[in-house]
Amino acid sequence: MNGICLCIDRLHAGFVGACGSTWVQTPALDRVAADGFVLDQFHVDSLDVQSLYRSYWFGRHALDRGGPEPSGNQALAALVREHGVRTVLATDDPAVALLPGAEGFDERILLPEPGKLERARSVDATHLGRVFAQIIQKLESLKCPFFLWCHLSSVGRVWDAPWEMRSQYAEADDPDPPTEDEVPCRRLQEGEDPDLLLGIAQAYAGQMSLLDLCIGALIDALADARLDEETALALVGLRGLALGEHGYIGPTDDRLDGELVHVPLLIRVPDPATTSGRSQELVQPPDLYPTWLSLLTQHALPAQLAAADLTSLIYDDVPFWRDRIGLSGRDGRRGLRTPAWYLTTGLTSELFAKPDDRWEVNNVADRHGDVAEQLAATLGDYEAGVSSARLDGLLPLGEVLRFGLS
Repeated sequence: MNGICLCIDRLHAGFVGACGSTWVQTPALDRVAADGFVLDQFHVDSLDVQSLYRSYWFGRHALDRGGPEPSGNQALAALVREHGVRTVLATDDPAVALLPGAEGFDERILLPEPGKLERARSVDATHLGRVFAQIIQKLESLKCPFFLWCHLSSVGRVWDAPWEMRSQYAEADDPDPPTEDEVPCRRLQEGEDPDLLLGIAQAYAGQMSLLDLCIGALIDALADARLDEETALALVGLRGLALGEHGYIGPTDDRLDGELVHVPLLIRVPDPATTSGRSQELVQPPDLYPTWLSLLTQHALPAQLAAADLTSLIYDDVPFWRDRIGLSGRDGRRGLRTPAWYLTTGLTSELFAKPDDRWEVNNVADRHGDVAEQLAATLGDYEAGVSSARLDGLLPLGEVLRFGLS
C-alpha cells in the first residue's frame, strides 16, 4: 500500500464541511470524509512545530520528556523505508526539512515558500496552486510503494485566493471583504467593528475554498493514475487558527484554545468497509506514528495510552480507548481533555463542558471547582505517567470526570 499525508498548518475545523461547517463549501474534503473515516476529537498535543513532528515522526507525546530523545533509526520514514517503501517529504517550510526525523526520508523536496504575492487572478497563480501542481507532478513520477508526506504552511501565512473565492461568502448587504493578502495577527480591541471579523472570516473561507479545490485536483490525479485504490490518504491539521473566538486573530500560540488545538483529521483507507465512518474517541498526533507503520508495513506496535494505532478505531476493533489526553503549552500551560471536560492551567485555570461548548465560550471553573481540582490532579498524574512510560497503570476516570454531571 502507498501512503499520502497532507499536513495543513492553520486548518480551522469550523471551516470544513465534514467537521460541521454549513457555511463554507469544501466538496473535496467532504469527499475524503465520505470515502474514509473522520476522527472528530483530534487534538494536537502541542502548538510547537518541532514538538508536533516529534509526535508524528517518533510517536513521542509533547509531555513526554523522560529518558533520551529517540534516535534517527526510530523515525517513521526510516522504519517505513526499511520495508522497501520510497519515502518523500515535500514542504514549503525549509525548517521542517531540517527537523529530527526528516533525514529518514529518501528525498526532501523544498516547495516554494509562501510570501507576499499580488492578488492572484487564477488558481494556478496562487501559492497553493503552485505547490499542489508540483506535488501532483512528483506523485506521477513515483513508483509504488511510496509514502509522501506534504507539509503546507501557506493557509496561515498568505491569503491569495482569487477575489471571487473570497467574495462568494459575502451577502448582498455585507461590506466588501478585505483586499489584503497578509494574514492578520493581533489582539482584538474592545468594541471592535463586527464587520471586521466578518471580513476576516470571509477571507479565510475563500482560502479554504482554494485549498479544497487543490485537494480535489490531487484526488483526481490519484484516480487518473489508478492509485486511489491502493493509496491511504490522511489529511490532518497541524495547528488551528484564531479567528476572534477568544479575542485574538491569526496564528497565535500563546493559549490552548479549541480553535487552535482541535483540528481536522480525515483518513481514507482503500477498503470499502471503512467508508463514511466517524469516531468521537480522543486522539492525538502520536497516534499517527503507529497508524502509518501499520498501514504501510503491516508492523504493529504495542498499544500505549499516549500512542495507539488508529486502524483499530477505523475497523471498529477496539473494546476500550483512552479516557483522557494531555496538552502542552507555552510558559507552563497545560491542558487535559476528557470526554466530558476540558481543563487548561497556567496563570489561571479554565474549565469547559464538552462536547457541547465546542469553542469554549463558558468558563465554568468557578461553578465546578471540585471538578477542576480533580482534573488538575489527574493532569499531574498524566504528565508524570507520560514521562515515565507508565500511563497504562493509571486508573480509569470516575463517572463525573468521564461523563460529566447529570
